[in-house]
Amino acid sequence: SISEVFCTDFSKISINTNCLMMNYMHWRRHKEYLLAITVILLSTCTALQMSFIDKISLILIQDRQQLVARSKGKTVFFTPGGKREAGETDEQALCRECKEELTIDLTTKTIRPYGVFQAQAFGKPEGTMVRMTCYTSDYVGDLQANEEVEELRWIDSKCPHGDLSVTGIMILEDLKKKNLID
Repeated sequence: SISEVFCTDFSKISINTNCLMMNYMHWRRHKEYLLAITVILLSTCTALQMSFIDKISLILIQDRQQLVARSKGKTVFFTPGGKREAGETDEQALCRECKEELTIDLTTKTIRPYGVFQAQAFGKPEGTMVRMTCYTSDYVGDLQANEEVEELRWIDSKCPHGDLSVTGIMILEDLKKKNLID
């Protein structure tokens, strides 16, 4: 049947092709069916062509509020973090990004996975997705915005969604659902 389309991580796809096993004699009778199959196949190909921005992020909660950062020249706030450099583990990248953006040192033994969030990337062409692997951690040092970050802000669930990226909204709603923020 047509419903047998699976896309797990967009790098593997399995389509049940039994529905495509029609002989030419039935083509006219099934042309609408074939058109539907063609649309599904084209949609699948489009999905496979999506590009991904793979990031790691720190979810930092204090006094039932989440820390977000706004980069210079940007209009929305993001969860602090960034891209891995070649050969870096998630932990190494997270520590480096937090040192660079927030001027803090993470306590590595307290780094814990929080979750993965995926959505359309802010300010990128349609189909460019961001996949954020999020962690929590304790830290030492004083939180300060560096030269890349224009503003740090503590937010709760009442933060206007227009101030956040789509993944930021997803994270905020998840934190509220888990009763970690007000």
